[in-house]
Amino acid sequence: MSEHGNVFMREIAEHLVEALVQRGGEAELVTTELPAPGDPLRQLVLAPHEFFVLFPAGETDKVEAAGHCVCVNTEQHGTPFFDLAMRYARQGPLVLDINPSSLDAVRRLGLRAAHLPLGYVPSIDRWHRDRPPARSIDIGFLAGRTPRREAFIGGAGGQLWEWRTDLRFFSWHRPARSGDAAFATGAAKYDALADTRVLLNVHRGDEPYFEWARVVEAVANGCVVATETSVGIEPFVNGEHLLMAPLAELAEQAVALAFDEPRRAAMADAAHHLLVTELHQGDLIERALHAASALPPPARIGPARIAGHLPGRRHARAVAAAPVSAERQMLAKTVRDLRQAYLNELGTIRAIERSIAVVGHGSAHHVDIITTPAVAAVAPEVSVVIPVYDQGRYLREAIASVVAASSTLRVEVVVVDDHSTDDSRAQAEAIVAEMPWMPITLIARAANGGLPAARNTGFGAARAPHVLALDADNLLYPSGLDRLDEHLRAAPDDVVAAYGLLERFDEQGALGLTSHLPWDVELLVRGAYIDAMALFRRSAWEALGGYAADDGIYGWEDYDLWLRAAARGQCASLVTAVVGRYREQPSSMRKISDIDIASNFVTLRERHPRLPWPS
Repeated sequence: MSEHGNVFMREIAEHLVEALVQRGGEAELVTTELPAPGDPLRQLVLAPHEFFVLFPAGETDKVEAAGHCVCVNTEQHGTPFFDLAMRYARQGPLVLDINPSSLDAVRRLGLRAAHLPLGYVPSIDRWHRDRPPARSIDIGFLAGRTPRREAFIGGAGGQLWEWRTDLRFFSWHRPARSGDAAFATGAAKYDALADTRVLLNVHRGDEPYFEWARVVEAVANGCVVATETSVGIEPFVNGEHLLMAPLAELAEQAVALAFDEPRRAAMADAAHHLLVTELHQGDLIERALHAASALPPPARIGPARIAGHLPGRRHARAVAAAPVSAERQMLAKTVRDLRQAYLNELGTIRAIERSIAVVGHGSAHHVDIITTPAVAAVAPEVSVVIPVYDQGRYLREAIASVVAASSTLRVEVVVVDDHSTDDSRAQAEAIVAEMPWMPITLIARAANGGLPAARNTGFGAARAPHVLALDADNLLYPSGLDRLDEHLRAAPDDVVAAYGLLERFDEQGALGLTSHLPWDVELLVRGAYIDAMALFRRSAWEALGGYAADDGIYGWEDYDLWLRAAARGQCASLVTAVVGRYREQPSSMRKISDIDIASNFVTLRERHPRLPWPS
């Protein structure tokens, strides 16, 4: 296998070697050599789409070497990875596949193929059916990010927030590595599964492909798998060894199983017994190799049947080399001009408002402050800053979500009205009058300063050591503040903030997720994937200098703050639970700023030149 590939491929390879050695055979894991002439059944290449592509050799040598081995396909049919695997796998005399579904697809290509199921090896079992039944995680999830999976977890947020969850996504921008924050590996993964009651399993796409590797590891550790409808699950039986349901019902049924611990424990015990007795990896390898050796002779498919280059590469180079057309240049200029015209108009309006404020109050920075009686009586542990500009219709719901999330913490709310033109200030004043028992401070600015200035005003007035930024149209789940605060208190000093998964939604319903990937500077410089809704150490926020007011990054001030932390060697830390809801609106500030993303990135690269920006 490839030494540069995904770590979960290495784990599968290590398990196969472990099983062969336990059966008294000789086996070793090789990463630095191409297969040489010899018996192909003695040279198995796991994940050929990684091994041959990443191996440092010429393409001719790699295609020739593929004819001396048997490739073990691990990829789902219908993906580019499967197509790439077949480019090399078809050079050998036969193919082994870990999944019956993709095995059928291999055979439809006219290739000789046999099934190599994944099964039990002792090294993955941290449960051994002798651990106490108590587990600290109710519902877990671990998978690569795809729109389908993000939409499912986002839509299930309303059911999952009250459970102890560990919901982990990883990005495909590079192979998953050992030690990645999102991707638990080895002993850490098996310990986590042995501490989890139910593991959600959602397919990457519409194909009902059963994710055998994930299921075997969960079952080996007494974690019951709740999967959407799949094919090829035998010998597992739905309702006896695992829970299977259509995607639309999966979250509801998984929660029902979490409520019924006796049923869950019985399923875990039955599945583990089946895995150990009928799906031992050593037995499965022997059967697979025996079946492979009994297949009829191959009808050789040589290099002449294959394109002379990797799929899409020549076309990709041609596109990259093509000059930018005059039309595209003109469009880019028009976009920049429109953005600048908008910012100029905004600047003019703010200048007029500042002049009026000076005349009326003697200062452009004048503010009116109104507080509830509870402010003086409470020393807050967490402050929630809510800037509002012409969004008064959402303010009551946002504050209500904070109240619901403050049952175990002393929480204060700081509302900053950024000189709204609607009734936002009146709405805020009414809420202050209605909630004398809740610590609420309303700061009304005499002139509009923009979102970064409003947030800075609120953070400056916050009294607690931990401060959350909550936009007026967003919401917290009742457990959100507790999860964030507990996480931040336990985090090391270089962690400036804690953030959690946010359910994206609009008036029609759930849309997916944001802020669901762990802190990764390589990913951060590719785009803003962490929202401003995060719980900061107030001292760390002050040291970073707050939110910058720079027209060059209009709408991306929160992204700039994360980049500033990264440039100083600091980070934020992900809470693997759904903590809040992020409202998508067509008129949002970010959508306006996204009109000219390229100009924003130019400014950000100039502001943070030491970060590892992609070329």
